[in-house]
Amino acid sequence: MSEILAAVDVLYLEGLALKREQLRRQNPGMQDTEIEVLLAQWIQDRPLDSPGRIRVR
Repeated sequence: MSEILAAVDVLYLEGLALKREQLRRQNPGMQDTEIEVLLAQWIQDRPLDSPGRIRVR
């Protein structure tokens, strides 16, 4: 079971990395801290049927 959770964790973190890179491409002049704010906003603005804790890193 822990192997499954570890795989989910890896996929989650890789998904965040992909979204972070997308935000950088869309906002090339922004600093890393600004991108992290956008990423956190994107995570928090998710559908109401998405259960679970929200984690940025």
